[in-house]
Amino acid sequence: MPSQIEDEADFVIVGTGAGGATAARVLSEAGYSLVMIEEGAYLKAEDRPRELVDAMALAVRGMATLATDSLAPMPLLQGKAVGGSTAINSGIIWRLPEDVRRDWIDTYGLGALASQAQLDRAFDRIEDELMIGPTDASVAGENNLLMQRAAEKLGLPGHVIVRNSKACKGSQRCLQGCPNGARQSMDVSYVPRAIEKGARLHTRCHAERVVFEGKRAVGVVGRTTDASANKTGTFSVRARRGVIVAASAIWSPLLLAKSGVRHPLLGKRFSAHPGAAVVGRFDQPVHMGFGASQGYEVPMRDRGFKLEALALPPDMLAARLPGAGRAWQERLSELGHYAQWGGNVRMEAMGTVGNSWLDGVSVRYEPTPNDLQKIREVLVLTGRMMFAAGATEVYPGVGHFPEVVRSEKELLALEDKPLKRNQVHLVASHLFGTACASSDPKKGVVGADLAVHGREALHVMDASVFPTNLGVNPQHSIMGLVMIASEQLAARASSQKAA
Repeated sequence: MPSQIEDEADFVIVGTGAGGATAARVLSEAGYSLVMIEEGAYLKAEDRPRELVDAMALAVRGMATLATDSLAPMPLLQGKAVGGSTAINSGIIWRLPEDVRRDWIDTYGLGALASQAQLDRAFDRIEDELMIGPTDASVAGENNLLMQRAAEKLGLPGHVIVRNSKACKGSQRCLQGCPNGARQSMDVSYVPRAIEKGARLHTRCHAERVVFEGKRAVGVVGRTTDASANKTGTFSVRARRGVIVAASAIWSPLLLAKSGVRHPLLGKRFSAHPGAAVVGRFDQPVHMGFGASQGYEVPMRDRGFKLEALALPPDMLAARLPGAGRAWQERLSELGHYAQWGGNVRMEAMGTVGNSWLDGVSVRYEPTPNDLQKIREVLVLTGRMMFAAGATEVYPGVGHFPEVVRSEKELLALEDKPLKRNQVHLVASHLFGTACASSDPKKGVVGADLAVHGREALHVMDASVFPTNLGVNPQHSIMGLVMIASEQLAARASSQKAA
């Protein structure tokens, strides 16, 4: 018999990632009743398989098959479980860069949301609650240490990565889901804290529409699903004080559009940090299976990218090795001797997110020629770092270019011609901008309080509200902005109750 869920609370929150969980943390602590809606499952450490494919089937949207509509599709990495993408990332923490913060105030009128004093207070609290700090030397691992040596040798501005996992044991299973609960992702931190305060969580619930009475959001309806996303029933949750949409830069604009919200910028200005990676072979063992998955980085904001060490599970690493037949098998036998580093580019490209009759979503996003040249810079500089650290072979992963290069001179030949999109495999993470914020209704879908312009009691609290591309990992900025906006929302609700 089909299931039917009916519930009611002061606030309904759609999504349990960095934005939704932070809103739940603040509003539940302020004494408001909450219902959290999550499309995926609530996975505990014991539920997460060690094998990558099995783990991705549980916690990564579409097993990473969600991609841009293009002749050269770009995978779009997103978590689909309680905790959202915080439950599958490496927990990298960066505060909102000052140049971005100032632009958001000057150009988009977000002074009430992005004041330095407010953000510092929010960041301090989050860093304390989530045990945020530099990667400890005891779990650095050789993959990260090699990158550090290369940066020092080339005089690059590298440093140890700050993460939300001070208790990291170096298990190298960030992508599968930390087996030790060391990473303070939302599923082990803010979601359970909200539940302790009385919030209710409904999982495997796909939100289909925000319900309005006039212009006021009063609830959310949708369907319940099983582990294979097949419909098993329906749900309807009533919101007495408001609805908060925190379903990501892809799914938040789609939900708003399906609910009748209209704005020229809804689903527009999509941006991301696409990246590419390089693998190198070393005579000495690297053993990527131990250490922080990402423990060292080289920020190059003046050049528009950031380099990072990025360990891979053995099955993914094997797919990155060049050659076929016996040559590939020989490289496979040396699996412990490879390092992988990559770079994310702060691309100038902007795309769109819309509906598709085939799978429900269409993301159109193409790097500009300038963006592709930054990718080329990433590949060349990362390869140079590999050789500086002692690599005997480097695998750039570029079409129409040698699969294996054995010297910096051979590598630098990559600079001779412009890089074309079909020559390189890009993966996009850190997705922004499809419901951008501005105090001016003409420049933003939501205002400086993250409330949707032209509607009542409807807020968006995730990375879709970012007006511009950050150039750094966004989780901390999402949480900081949402913490401030949620506190403001709680204060307004309290004053309305008193009145």
